[in-house]
Amino acid sequence: MKRKKISKMTAEDKAEFLAATKASFVKDHGIPWEEIEPKILAEIDASFDDEKFVKMDPDARIDAAYCRKEFGDKKPDLVDYILWSAKFVTKSEYAEW
Repeated sequence: MKRKKISKMTAEDKAEFLAATKASFVKDHGIPWEEIEPKILAEIDASFDDEKFVKMDPDARIDAAYCRKEFGDKKPDLVDYILWSAKFVTKSEYAEW
């Protein structure tokens, strides 16, 4: 298992982390990644689309506001969003994969 500070992760680290995350969903949760990825991408899109943002569930909108605060106007890619989500939930600056 690897452990690294998120801000120090290289593109290679992020690719490995994403691959491990995909495998984890299948192995640990029995959910095919093909079902999860579109939902995460839709969440990212809604968070950064003003029209979709105001229509979000209030709890989801709070999380989306924190995401907007973190990334500003630049919509994160999939792996950066997953890393941010993990950091947001765990309050840890480190990723493990």
